[in-house]
Amino acid sequence: MPQLLPFAPTRSLEVVEARLARRTRVKRLVIALGAGAVALLAIMPAASHAQAPVVDANPVPAAPAPAAPGSTMAPTPGATMPAAPPASTMPLPAAQPAPGMTAPATAAPPPTASPLPAPTGAPPAVPAPPPMAAPAQPRPPLTVPPPPPPRDAMVQRQAGSVAYICGGVAEDEQVALQSQARKYNLSLLFTQGARGEYLSDVDVKLTRGGREIASFVADGPRCLLKAPSGTYNVRATYQGRTKTATVSTGSKNAQMRW
Repeated sequence: MPQLLPFAPTRSLEVVEARLARRTRVKRLVIALGAGAVALLAIMPAASHAQAPVVDANPVPAAPAPAAPGSTMAPTPGATMPAAPPASTMPLPAAQPAPGMTAPATAAPPPTASPLPAPTGAPPAVPAPPPMAAPAQPRPPLTVPPPPPPRDAMVQRQAGSVAYICGGVAEDEQVALQSQARKYNLSLLFTQGARGEYLSDVDVKLTRGGREIASFVADGPRCLLKAPSGTYNVRATYQGRTKTATVSTGSKNAQMRW
């Protein structure tokens, strides 16, 4: 029989442990590479968004840099202008000046004039007094016509073209009428009854040629009239009873009895 080699357990365990350790390192490396790839894939879109240039919808053309004397600017052969990326909906940043150019300075506000301090010891300014209003002109007194005399007052009145005055109830009135009789050219006397009692409040109308000349109420039994020369028809009414008479200027004490 062939002779078997003695079993060496220590050598086998070392080989197995070495293989396990190698596999473990490989797995860890694979896991690390997979995690790095996942992280790289997650970072790349964010980096692309962050680095994408934002173009203004209305770009302001930058002024070209001044060329050196005697030199001309020429485009590089074969160079193509990059196409403008589409406008994004992201908020537009403030326009930055091109490198090598200075931003135009904003106009400073004009300085405000500060009030000059009043000199020391000078009296304060006194405001001008308001203009005085012109004094109101006094209004002229209103002319009020005098009140008409009482009905029973023995004064001369006017009816049409005839001036008349009536009275004579009292004795002093009879005396006054008698003193003025020469100024009038017609006189009427109104009485009633056999004793010739005096009447007042008699409606009197004077007509001539069918036309009314005057109309008035006799406040006393005797009336003195100043009328144009001529003949008149007298129509007198007392308490609904009417009397008529024909008189002419110059006649005195033409009596009408009821």
